[in-house]
Amino acid sequence: MKFKLNFIIVVIVLSFFSSCNSKNNSKTVDKEENTDQENKYTPPETWQEHWFDHKQLLTRVYYNDDLAVYYDDVDTTITWPEEYLDKVWAYVKNVYGEFGDDPRLYAIFHTGKYSGGHPSVYLDESHDYRNVVDCGPYNWKERKPEAGLSMVIHEIGHIVEGATNGIKENPAWEIWKDSKWAEIFIYDVYKALGDDEFAQQTYDDMMETYDDFPRKNTQWFKDWFYPIYSEHGESEVLNGFYDLLAENFPKTNGGKAFSRRMNMGEFVHFWSGAANTNLQPQAKEAFGWTNEWEDQFKKAQADFNDITY
Repeated sequence: MKFKLNFIIVVIVLSFFSSCNSKNNSKTVDKEENTDQENKYTPPETWQEHWFDHKQLLTRVYYNDDLAVYYDDVDTTITWPEEYLDKVWAYVKNVYGEFGDDPRLYAIFHTGKYSGGHPSVYLDESHDYRNVVDCGPYNWKERKPEAGLSMVIHEIGHIVEGATNGIKENPAWEIWKDSKWAEIFIYDVYKALGDDEFAQQTYDDMMETYDDFPRKNTQWFKDWFYPIYSEHGESEVLNGFYDLLAENFPKTNGGKAFSRRMNMGEFVHFWSGAANTNLQPQAKEAFGWTNEWEDQFKKAQADFNDITY
């Protein structure tokens, strides 16, 4: 009886150490025998699209602790997204903070499908609560801004504006619309990653870009975002705007979503707070200025008086 008891104890002890050693093994990417399989955030080997008109069964071609790459019908010898988007996402999280419990960006690529790309954030059920960029119209053979790279970074910028600090419904959307924030974001990413040629190319393109909102021939990059960025802290001022929104702007759903859009006066007030200087004169130069906006600006200063400059 004593022999049997000792034998059982030995088996239990050996099993314990065997289990600990197994858990200490380093993860092998893209192999079934990886120690991360118990983690609920491990990217699945295949992923069935179920959003908009996307119905493809995607294949995971790469993942690490910050990134998961999925291809539809993309040439699998194309590997630049693995290293480059890993650096982009690491930089984004360093500047703007974490985006949910799952640390990864999920990057989906199609070849010659759809007219562009789209994002989704971890606060949204539509893409299974993941931070996603889903891009389609290129062949992805070259890592160049004009060959799809800037479009991918543009979509990552939408994740930033749509989920920074864990809050949905960016209140500035009606003012800067789809792409104006993305322009300075793309420039900053290239600059931060040391892609000086791409940063210069983006700068040159954006300095010649005109829009018809909020008035005709508005140059958002040249007259608004780039001066704020270059004179008031670069990525620090970009993130500062989102931090001020999180701290001060009205929210709903237990603080997980902004409750409304902001008006132009509030927009200028919050950016002034981020820049620590009164940007009303610059707004007047960039966008023109109306009596309505002046009233909004003064009201914003009163309503959000914790924001000073």
